[in-house]
Amino acid sequence: MEAPAEFVVLSGFLGSGKTTLLGDLLAVVDDGRTAVIVNDVGQVNIDGALIAVTAGVPMATLSNGCVCCSLTNDLQYTIEAMLETRRLSGAPGFRRMILECSGLSEPGAVLRSLSELAHLRMRVRVVTTYACDRPLSDQEEFGLAAAQLASAHVIVLTRMDVADSQQIVQATALVRALGAMATLVAERDPHVRAQRAFDEAESGEATLPGSPAAFLAEGPVGHPRINVYALQWNSPVAWPLLAAWLENLAGYLEDRLLRVKGLVVVEGCEELLLIQGVGQHFDTPRRIGADDPSTGSMGGRPSNLIVIARDTEMTEIRDIGPAPPMPCRLSMIRSPGAGSARVRLARLQE
Repeated sequence: MEAPAEFVVLSGFLGSGKTTLLGDLLAVVDDGRTAVIVNDVGQVNIDGALIAVTAGVPMATLSNGCVCCSLTNDLQYTIEAMLETRRLSGAPGFRRMILECSGLSEPGAVLRSLSELAHLRMRVRVVTTYACDRPLSDQEEFGLAAAQLASAHVIVLTRMDVADSQQIVQATALVRALGAMATLVAERDPHVRAQRAFDEAESGEATLPGSPAAFLAEGPVGHPRINVYALQWNSPVAWPLLAAWLENLAGYLEDRLLRVKGLVVVEGCEELLLIQGVGQHFDTPRRIGADDPSTGSMGGRPSNLIVIARDTEMTEIRDIGPAPPMPCRLSMIRSPGAGSARVRLARLQE
């Protein structure tokens, strides 16, 4: 069974333009090697019906539930069945599969549902849409949108044609604050926007800068309810200790944990380990070659871990055990809004 080169989770709040973005992509990608799975809530899969008008696109639909909870097994079965059918047909394998999620889905839970397919070794990316003309209106919307935006590799601004300039400015500021690690696509041309949204090069390699200051320099990362924490230490860490800390982090913060990303030096490993988490789901750590020019030299290289969380205090992160190698610097990077960003530092131990 030949797995596709990549699997794209297309997320976004209700009415944020996911189906339109996907349709625009299919209108310009006609090689027959893109497969689509549409998850809609309800007896009639409206999104699936809209996509189905594009001839020659292998497509499956999942209805009557949300793929991140009640349809977990259906999603796994559907992916495997589509790959097997493709293999038996003798056609070239898929270049990509795109799962268009329900607007109520949290990407972290969707990624957990894909964990049983780890043997396929698909490269998984999250693309999230945000409608410029529809600002978040209440607590429930904020929590879900924060989870969707923080998990994204690529955030796509949509409905720019019906939004005024002020709405676009506000939307840009919000998505940069909530999706601090994502690449932002803000294109008015629908076909250019779609191609950039699904271009793997747009997501970049999941590496981290060498310091919190460098991370901050990449762009504004501020929202009153979203904190970005940076941990940095210089000694190799034992893998059991780091794994236990990550497990305790996810268990303590629960749905307040939005994103974890880092490159760490582990005892007994000659390569850097890439740590990535979306919500409470963590990818299998991946070895990054020490001679990779994007990572620099292993000699004297510190470990860096970025944690993005909602409604948290630095003391909560500081008190999670077991303690990392010492000395360890914990930084909270926050922009208080219209002013310049500030960085608060706390020494866990000298």
